[in-house]
Amino acid sequence: MDGFKPKIVVAQPGARRHYAVPALLHQAGMLAHFFTDAYVGRGSAWQKLPRLAELLPAGYRPAGLQRLLGRREDGLPPEKVTAFNLFGAAYAWAQRRAKNGEALERVYRQYGRRFAEMVRRHSLCQGQGLYTFPSTALPLFQQVSHQGMKLFLDQFSAPRKIMSHLIKEEYERWPGWEKPNSWAASSTASLESEKQECHLADAIFCPSKFVAQGLESLNIPSDKIFLVPYGVDRGRFSCERPPWNGHRPLRLLFVGEVNLLKGVPYLYQALERLGATEVTARLVGAVALQEPYRGLLARRSELTGLVPRTEIRWHYEWADLLIFPTICDSFGIVQVEALSAGLPVITTPNAGSVVRDGVDGFIVPIRDAEALAEKIDLLAHNAELLGWMSQNAKERSQEFSWEKYGERLVGTLKDILSSNQADGT
Repeated sequence: MDGFKPKIVVAQPGARRHYAVPALLHQAGMLAHFFTDAYVGRGSAWQKLPRLAELLPAGYRPAGLQRLLGRREDGLPPEKVTAFNLFGAAYAWAQRRAKNGEALERVYRQYGRRFAEMVRRHSLCQGQGLYTFPSTALPLFQQVSHQGMKLFLDQFSAPRKIMSHLIKEEYERWPGWEKPNSWAASSTASLESEKQECHLADAIFCPSKFVAQGLESLNIPSDKIFLVPYGVDRGRFSCERPPWNGHRPLRLLFVGEVNLLKGVPYLYQALERLGATEVTARLVGAVALQEPYRGLLARRSELTGLVPRTEIRWHYEWADLLIFPTICDSFGIVQVEALSAGLPVITTPNAGSVVRDGVDGFIVPIRDAEALAEKIDLLAHNAELLGWMSQNAKERSQEFSWEKYGERLVGTLKDILSSNQADGT
């Protein structure tokens, strides 16, 4: 089995998980080729861009340029990477110009088809498998299904039907807090496309039981659903801090977009229940809330706005506890980052199967501000319990390392393809 190295083509618009899939497959000797929409890594036509950008002070670099500078993976050989950079620039521009959720969905479908066609023209059939992502998967699967390749879908989020239902409920509960986004207006066409992607896929990779159960609720056969939890580079987030002794307020940290789907209003309600002398809160991430609700939250917590990934570790170092009351999250990667930093986590069942309730944090029901406040209050008055959970958090994070994720991903792909090879399919 160790000597079996099937070749996999990866087609991935965007830099999801910092190109983890192609990077890990290359390390395992299994990457046939990697296609993406924008890339500044070695061999790219834009490879000099990061060096030129360094001439500009960080504060003067446009947000779009900052994001583009992250589109690189130095471990990938240039000859195995094809980037459609001009297409990627047009795609990003079209997304920014979309005036509403319906228009944005049309952009996803239109550019997904164009990306699939460009990939198809580059001898895509040179591999045993094709690994790709929602919105791009359907046109690619339709074009190559007759070529004998096994089709792998990375279902990185809960199904659109479930996500759309949950966010619509939040808009009804909290009117005016946030402008409706594309998930609240998932069209019939988008829902049908997702269904067809899952139907055509030979295997669907899910990061958590929450996503897998969502697919099963849509009658996707369980035998084509594979649970492959993500991982992080634990060394990037590991840090030491003096044990909290109760002589100052407990420091609560939230990391992610500050919006309805992340359960932020329930965190606000929980903070209102707790005394300002007992806890202090910091929310790190872009703020999607509208006034006056943004102001309400700012009076009870610190809002940093979006920060560079390189600075996230400083916030984990500052904190005592991560609060992640998400309504819908396929796999809250910030949980693993926090555990790696020795932070216990209070979260919900819809955040992915990471935290062990009562061991390295607590799991509370979604939309339950009272339960959230109770667990925070418990730790705010029990430094010994917090310290014990902190040690458990570091141990738990070992199960979600970059290496473990690679073992799970590569091992599952090998198992599927070796089984098919044995069956002659």
